[in-house]
Amino acid sequence: MTGNDNGMMKEMIYLFLQQLVEVRSEFGMLVSSKDWSELSRLAHKIKSSALVMGVESMASEMKELELLAKEARSTEKYSEYVARFNTMSDLVEVELKAFLASTK
Repeated sequence: MTGNDNGMMKEMIYLFLQQLVEVRSEFGMLVSSKDWSELSRLAHKIKSSALVMGVESMASEMKELELLAKEARSTEKYSEYVARFNTMSDLVEVELKAFLASTK
């Protein structure tokens, strides 16, 4: 996707890392406020970004959350999805930061 442009690749990684931080804080607020429509929208957004970054397990989880929240089904499970997202995003963040450090 980046055409082997290291600068472009690094920029995409930095943007994704920033997005992970923003989504972590928003997910918790959306579950607390029971804003399922916005939760679905945000899950869709991070799903797409995760696919671009090759984090397929995160994308798959976010697709499930997106579809459930879109129809407000199984709302009792949303906190579990958010907790798994937080765990995954922590791991992804460590890996991506290590990659960035190795390419300097």
